[in-house]
Amino acid sequence: MRQTHIWSSVIISLIMLVFLLYLIPNYTSPPDSNLDLSPSFIPSLAVAVALFLSILLGVTAYLTKNNDEDLHEEFGVEASGIGWLEIKNLGLWIMLSAGAWFGTTYIGFEPTMTVCLAIGLIFCGLRTHWLTALIAVLTPIILSQGAWLVFTTELPGFWRT
Repeated sequence: MRQTHIWSSVIISLIMLVFLLYLIPNYTSPPDSNLDLSPSFIPSLAVAVALFLSILLGVTAYLTKNNDEDLHEEFGVEASGIGWLEIKNLGLWIMLSAGAWFGTTYIGFEPTMTVCLAIGLIFCGLRTHWLTALIAVLTPIILSQGAWLVFTTELPGFWRT
């Protein structure tokens, strides 16, 4: 497990460095004016966070003592691999992702994310109906308004065309 984490950290760090040093600077346009936020800011921030977490994973794994007696449930003697439950789970999230893309593109951000959040919250075990409805309705509205107020960007919606 320790070796897996260290190598995962190295590979992810290298990929993030390629993004940060080559792809983002060379393939994003400059800001329209000096007062605008650079289009590369948010991708660079996301990649920097992923790079930091990757390095943290490697350092934590390196500093943790190697204990072969304590086998991990995923890689130990009782490892079962991928089964029907995992395949159904993966299929559900693939369908939800495809539906989120399709809905955001052709219907709009707020209604699509309301449905996706409600499905995700119910699937994750939140059974309080009023709290599910409150989170599912308010979160996309707050995000949409925040995107407009902070970035002056309208999120997709058929009523905005």
